[in-house]
Amino acid sequence: MKKLLAVYYKVDDILAVIIKYFCASLLAIMIVVCFVNTVGRYAFHHSFRAAEEVVILCAVWVTCVGASLTARADDHVTLDLLQEIIKNNKVRAVLYALTRTLSCAFLILLLPAAFQMVKIYAPMKLTGTGWPQWVLYDSYVVGSIAMVLGYLRITPGKVMAIWSGNEEMSEYEKINEHDKEESKHHAETEGTVEK
Repeated sequence: MKKLLAVYYKVDDILAVIIKYFCASLLAIMIVVCFVNTVGRYAFHHSFRAAEEVVILCAVWVTCVGASLTARADDHVTLDLLQEIIKNNKVRAVLYALTRTLSCAFLILLLPAAFQMVKIYAPMKLTGTGWPQWVLYDSYVVGSIAMVLGYLRITPGKVMAIWSGNEEMSEYEKINEHDKEESKHHAETEGTVEK
């Protein structure tokens, strides 16, 4: 079982690197296409017909697939009010597992609709690029599967850490903690100056 888990982690790490480079490449394409189109429009009075579609496609793919990177880092925006109020680590761990399970279930439940959209739009072409429209809807399929894999990677370890009370602070919590300490230090410094 440990060997299988080690292989899964290795494959998942490779997938995460591929997703990072894929998203970075798409962002670079968006920047170049927007720059070239803007220069063409204002300097040469000619804009490229496909530029807007390319940028929109890249933005949709970056959003859908890039969301899996935030799932892997556990940085999605969440409503964790209950988890913050409740002090019992075991209850907090169950709440954490429940919210991530519901997220995965939601992503999986929407997959058949995404496959249906791909099927419906398969014969249609985009007007600017001439690419098939399913390219747009495939982004949700790939992004959802990648997000579920991201949640599967991070959730068990995080649940065990919360359960045992060994939970690390998130980057956001570290920043807030740093800001609180700075404010406290600043208030103490001003208090000594006034005396």
